[in-house]
Amino acid sequence: MKKNIYLYLLVFSLLVNVFQYVNSKGIIDKYEKDIKKFKAKIEVLKNSNSEASLLENDNNKVE
Repeated sequence: MKKNIYLYLLVFSLLVNVFQYVNSKGIIDKYEKDIKKFKAKIEVLKNSNSEASLLENDNNKVE
């Protein structure tokens, strides 16, 4: 009887560990995807900002 309880506890703890691993892996993958998306947005905004400042400098020189 005692042997079966230890076996059930072992199986339960293994299942909990597998669940935690799979859940955390999904969360980490989602965060990595979000980080890549935001880095791309930052690059686009930096490029548009630098283009806007170049146009502003050109307009100031013309005046």
